[in-house]
Amino acid sequence: MAHVRKTIEELIANEEKKSEQVKARMAELKGRQKIEERKRDSHRKIVVGAGIMAHIKIDPRFRKAVQEALNKAVTDSKHRAAIPDLLDEKAFIEAMQAAAKKAAAEAKEAAVAAGANEEAAEQQPASPTRPSGNAGPDIKGAAPS
Repeated sequence: MAHVRKTIEELIANEEKKSEQVKARMAELKGRQKIEERKRDSHRKIVVGAGIMAHIKIDPRFRKAVQEALNKAVTDSKHRAAIPDLLDEKAFIEAMQAAAKKAAAEAKEAAVAAGANEEAAEQQPASPTRPSGNAGPDIKGAAPS
């Protein structure tokens, strides 16, 4: 069977098709690269923000510096509305007091729930947790029965 040679026009068309495929693949890869860069940048911002949020709770001078920086840098009212406790010392103190009250209330609820669970456990008859037989010692160091 004889091999038919392609014309120069056909070869050019094939190469142009390959070129378009390579361009499309490059565009796809660049898009994926931008997505990955945005993810890394967002994660970085979250980590830095969390570190700053933690440190402003323990260092009043740092908190003041952050407040000053944010008051200068954050000018959009919608963004300022999201961080009032970071823009004003009085709002920060009020937010910390509210958080402390909430934590105390949650701790009290947990203690009450734990107490209720303990009372319920005391009222139920004890049931064996192991099948009978030579299942091993019940107490460390005791011989199996």
